Amino acid sequence: EKMKTWINGLLEGERDEFLGRDRHVPLDEGHDNYRNGYRPRRINFFGLGKIELKVPRDRKGELESQWLPERKGQDPELEAFLAEAFLAGLSTRDLARISEKHLGHKYDSKQISRIVGRATTELEAWRRRCLQGQRYKFLYVDGANFLVRINGHVSRQSFCAVLGVSEENERFEVLALEMGDRERADLWASLFEDLAERGLNLETVELGIMDGLPGLEAIFQRFFPRAQTQRCQKHAKANACRRVRKQERERFSKDLNAIFYAPTQSAARAAFFALKQQWGRLFPSAVQIIEKDFDSLLTFFQFDPTYWTVLRTTNPIERLNKEFKRRTRAMEVTGGEISTYRCLAYVAQTMEYRWSFHPLSQWSTVYTLNAA
Repeated sequence: EKMKTWINGLLEGERDEFLGRDRHVPLDEGHDNYRNGYRPRRINFFGLGKIELKVPRDRKGELESQWLPERKGQDPELEAFLAEAFLAGLSTRDLARISEKHLGHKYDSKQISRIVGRATTELEAWRRRCLQGQRYKFLYVDGANFLVRINGHVSRQSFCAVLGVSEENERFEVLALEMGDRERADLWASLFEDLAERGLNLETVELGIMDGLPGLEAIFQRFFPRAQTQRCQKHAKANACRRVRKQERERFSKDLNAIFYAPTQSAARAAFFALKQQWGRLFPSAVQIIEKDFDSLLTFFQFDPTYWTVLRTTNPIERLNKEFKRRTRAMEVTGGEISTYRCLAYVAQTMEYRWSFHPLSQWSTVYTLNAA
């Protein structure tokens, strides 16, 4: 009640200032505008709940309060809070319960969707931002699957992501998020072309780290002719170990680690020769998985040893995909393409903030190759 009285007094003073005189001062010549009563307005203020206000009016209807939110009934700070809480992982059901308990008003899913849409328009602009003048030396490319509702039907959709390492400060940045089938080479071609149109300098990219998606490596090298490619060791190891009997899998995995963690490229090649001699006859398909991509599995040796741990695998972008899945799990099914992009962009910005504290050279203690 005290807050209500204070806000109403503030609004009354605003009208006095607008008209140029206090309430009981007579109307001067040349002034044809005067007080015209009040109109009721109910607003949900962040941290205060619903407050019934008496909003002063003038006869000409020219007074616009600088203290009240433009949209009727909602405090912008409250809308920003609800939008960020939703994007951070709270479901619409959770927000309905919390808002009713602490704010005195229960928001349904449609209301929250509208609020999120109004409060997060800048996320799409960020996703499509200009990359002119930025230089990136390493790119991680990968994708993930989500359940998405489109035209009333729920289906599993793929999203492709590109993570870049800035040449200037060695920080990770999410450069692209696109919906589409990550198994299709033409989608990756379209995505890389879009990066170029947004200003990405293709000549500064030295290495692309990726999984063995069909056609991806060839498409990548077409757009980034100066770059080499590093095949993800973690994925190759998992694929090879699946072709080994369970009772032999631990020994086989250790022999693979002797290759991937060798101190030099020549030592890695010697370790592979030993693995082939040991396991080639027993599990030829497992050995072939490593052999067919062997050179691209060892590309990281050509770079500064400080970066080796993080260049061996797609772990950084896998971490991003894991966070995407964790966030969308609360939604059960994302509500269409626009809603999904909005959530993914928010998660990407959150991850970028976390990564900003750890330049690439510090990541040897952050990410390691998981033993299969």
